[in-house]
Parts: sequence; structure tokens; C-alpha cells
Amino acid sequence: MTQTERSSRALFAIAFFSLWYSLSTPSWGQVYPGYNAVCTSQTGCSTNTGTSAFVDASMFLPPIGNRADICDAIYYVFTRTVPQYPANGEVIDARGITGSALTCTQGSPWSENNVYIKKPSVILLPAGIITTSASWVLPQNTKLIGTAKGTGNIGTTNYAFETTIQASANFSGAVVQFGDPSHCSSGCQGISVEHLTISGNGGAGYTMNGL
Repeated sequence: MTQTERSSRALFAIAFFSLWYSLSTPSWGQVYPGYNAVCTSQTGCSTNTGTSAFVDASMFLPPIGNRADICDAIYYVFTRTVPQYPANGEVIDARGITGSALTCTQGSPWSENNVYIKKPSVILLPAGIITTSASWVLPQNTKLIGTAKGTGNIGTTNYAFETTIQASANFSGAVVQFGDPSHCSSGCQGISVEHLTISGNGGAGYTMNGL
């Protein structure tokens, strides 16, 4: 074997090991799905350095996660312990959630099994019709942002690019509510809803409030 051949094999071995190490060493995003990795140097990302300021909620739905729908995924972000939800809140990006996962079956993003979460957040909602059978009672310091406000004609082509929160057929009450006295005794502050449509679904036989 010549010196050139030995050098080529050595370089190949080093390159193969480097590729294997990079694929087998988990980044923050792999250890904690949904959270962006943060690289502190040019040599790579640390497994114990990451940001909880922004999280991709779609990562908690199948095939990666096991949450039931968009509301369940957002609720899970609020309640999960690793990494713990930051006290000052974070941006929860749900824009990657589509299809049947837009039908909420577990409650609202802030309430499941009568357990209500009061944590600040900015929630980015996806385009499409999000169907809910429970009021979305927004806690203090919550900003809900859709992709665009619709025309009110659900079913038209442009609804594929707009965000609508719609009551299910058996729903009664307010679709979206800015807090309530039991959660904000002195009045809820810092709540906003932007770039979306709220729909009562046109059902008969029940009382429906939009906001």
C-alpha cells in the first residue's frame, strides 16, 4: 500500500467517524422535541444549551409525539416539566398543524379535565378551520395570532390560507373569551386576538357568542 493510499483511507475513516458522531449525538431539538437548538460555538450544538423562548407545537403530534390535536399539543407545552415552561412565557408556533388535528377533542389550549392553565404566551395559529367544543378562555397576557382574517364565507377557496376558530355543532357559549372573574379577580390584562375569524358555525337550537 502506498503512502497516498494510506492517507486516503485515514481521511475516509476520519470523515466516516465525524459523520457518524454528528448523526448519533443528539442536539437540543432531538432531546427536547419542538425546541430550537442553540449553537454556542462553531464546533456544534450543546445538548444542555437551548432556548425555551420558541417551541414548535406540531412536534408533539404523531408521528413524533402522541398528543391528540392542536389544543392538546398547546396544553402539553404549558404543562410539560422538561424543559419547564418559562415564567415569562414563550412563543408557541402551531402553524405546522393541519388536517384532522385541527379538531379539538380534549378541551381548549388552556383547559383539560377541568384543569385551567394561567400562563402567558404568544400563540401562532395555522391556516384552516380549527373546530372546538369548548370555550377558549384566554388567560392574562395571552396573544393569539392567526394567518389572516377570513371573509365570513366558510368553505370558499381562500379559507385554506386563513385562520378560523369555529364552534362544533353541539357547542354553546362563547367561542373565544377574554378571561373570566374566577381567573382574573381584578380583570384580565394583556389579551389580544389578531388576524383570524371566529365562527358560530350557523347551528340552530343553541346560543352562540363569538367573542
